Amino acid sequence: MKAPKLPRTDTLTGRALMRLMLGRKFTHRDYQNETASYRLSSYIEQLRNRHGWPIESTEETAPTKDPTGRNATYARYSLDPEFLMSVRAEMGERFDNFIKAVKRFEAKGEK
Repeated sequence: MKAPKLPRTDTLTGRALMRLMLGRKFTHRDYQNETASYRLSSYIEQLRNRHGWPIESTEETAPTKDPTGRNATYARYSLDPEFLMSVRAEMGERFDNFIKAVKRFEAKGEK
């Protein structure tokens, strides 16, 4: 297997990937609450098509607060755990170093 490419660690694309590499499953709202970004689907598209990450989308539906009783359909994004294990083995230290670098970048913004 050819390992997918890593984006820059100081980007919202990198921040989305870091969460996926940690095995998290999250929605746009989850990501928005953590990063104040409204563009998760764009970053997912970049990770899939530009960087080669096979990100899975699971559709979910939930009621909204709309007085009409409307339901919203949205995606929950994840990476297959077996894929994560194999790419971690192939990338070696680069895998963990990427996660650490993104966490350092995010910690700078918390000050």
